[in-house]
Amino acid sequence: MIPLRQALKSLAYIVKDTDADGSEPDWIACHVLKCGRASLALRREITDGEFAEMEKIAVKRAKGIPLSQVLGYTEFLGMKINVNQDVLCPRPETELLAEQGIEYLKGKKDARALDLCTGSGCIAIALSTFSSAKVTATDISEKALAVACENAKEHKADVKFVLSDLFGNIEGRFDIIVSNPPYIPTADIEGLDKEVKDHEPRLALDGGEDGLDIYRKISVEAGEHLKDGGLLLLECGIGQAREIVKMLEGYDCGIIKDLQGIERIVKAVKKSV
Repeated sequence: MIPLRQALKSLAYIVKDTDADGSEPDWIACHVLKCGRASLALRREITDGEFAEMEKIAVKRAKGIPLSQVLGYTEFLGMKINVNQDVLCPRPETELLAEQGIEYLKGKKDARALDLCTGSGCIAIALSTFSSAKVTATDISEKALAVACENAKEHKADVKFVLSDLFGNIEGRFDIIVSNPPYIPTADIEGLDKEVKDHEPRLALDGGEDGLDIYRKISVEAGEHLKDGGLLLLECGIGQAREIVKMLEGYDCGIIKDLQGIERIVKAVKKSV
C-alpha cells in the first residue's frame, strides 16, 4: 500500500514540466479510483497497482498530451464529455456560454436552438439536457461530428447534427443561436502552449488573420436564421468582444465577463423589424 498523499506528490513531480495545474494529480487519481474529488479526500492509501495505473497516465501527460485526451474525456456542467484530437476540449468559459443559453431557454415552449461549430457537442447536449428546446448543431468537420454524436448518444440527448459550414445546410429560424467558433489569430497559434497547438485541431483554433473571420460570417448570416427578438450568444477571445459588437448592426448587444473578468461572451438580441 502507498500513502495517497505521497502518490499525488509523485504524480505532480512527473507532470511538473507541462502546463498542468495543481489539480491534475487529483483528477488522475479520481479517474483510476473511480471517485469524485470529495471522496478522494477521504482516502488514505492506494494499492501498488492503482499507483502504477496513475503513473502511466502521468507519464503520457508529461509528453505534453492534454489530460483530457489522455483520459479520453472531460467534465462539462457535470456531464462526462468524450474528447480526442479531433475536437477542442471544452473550457470553463464555454460552460458560462452554455449556462447563458440554458437560462434564456427556461420556460420557453417549442423553442429551437442552433449550436454552430459544435465540436464535441458539449453546448448542444447541455441545451438539450437542461431545457426542452429542439436543438440542432453543426460542424464543418465530419470527425468532430462523429465525436459529438457519440456524446449525445451517451447522454440520451436529442440533438440533430448537421455537417455544415456554419449556416450552409441549415434551414428555418431559431429562438437562440450559440457558438464558440475558432478565434485565435493565425499568427498567434505557434505561440500557444504545446498542449494546445500540437494536440488540438487547428480547424477549431484558427480564426484568420485577426481571429474574427467566423464572426464576420455569423454577423452577416445570423439574422436570416434568428427569429425577431431571438438571442445570439458568441464566445470570443481576449480583446475581441467590442469588435464583434460593432459587426452586429440590428442587434441590442451586451458583453458578459468570465470569472477572470475578461470580456468573453457577446450577448445580442435581434431587434424586431
